[in-house]
Amino acid sequence: MTGVDWMPINLTKSMYSRCPHCDKQHEITVEHLRQRRGLLNCSACGKSFDTLRFLSEQEDAVLADDLHYQDKQISDRRPQTPAVWLVATSLMSVLLLAQVLYFEGYRLTMQPQIRVGLDKICSAIACRLPPYRNREEWSVSHSNLQVQTDGSYLFSAAVSNQALFTQIVPDLKLTLLNFNGQAIAGRMFSASEYLPKLTSLATEQTVEIRLAVVAPTAPIGGYTFNLL
Repeated sequence: MTGVDWMPINLTKSMYSRCPHCDKQHEITVEHLRQRRGLLNCSACGKSFDTLRFLSEQEDAVLADDLHYQDKQISDRRPQTPAVWLVATSLMSVLLLAQVLYFEGYRLTMQPQIRVGLDKICSAIACRLPPYRNREEWSVSHSNLQVQTDGSYLFSAAVSNQALFTQIVPDLKLTLLNFNGQAIAGRMFSASEYLPKLTSLATEQTVEIRLAVVAPTAPIGGYTFNLL
């Protein structure tokens, strides 16, 4: 039994006690205290409570112990989160993350801001990310198409990887134009054809491309090329 600070009872005065469940105040008689040892069924909510615990000589008094008791009752009635719900929530979060990685994983690994963090994680847990590819982070300079003495053409260009990560060498499409700007010939070159000794370029690495092109029958007025 917990300790209670008992107060002296004045048998000549009316006493009052407040129900901790509904805050209804009751007038208490000495005879009631003797017969039921202080227990009372509240006429408002019907619940039983110990009148001695909340006894007062003033009719509208609100005891500090009463408020503390009510706060404790409310706290005890608050639903507690079971451990099983915490486990279930964690599993659902993991499942959702797995679905995102499964359906959007490759696209996410191609985002530079996300790739930086993923690289650090993979370095720590020894995993491998798919090769980085971003066509917008290649730069081309010094491109030229020159006629050779045998009538063929030599296409040359310098390609640089401007990404923060090593990139797979892209394929190349070269298109020859007539003097009206219309395409008269074109060909796709794989990376292994124009850079047979390289499969990837490190960040800020530059490499020169040199391709021999057989001249078409129509005169060449210009060219375009794209990295794919």
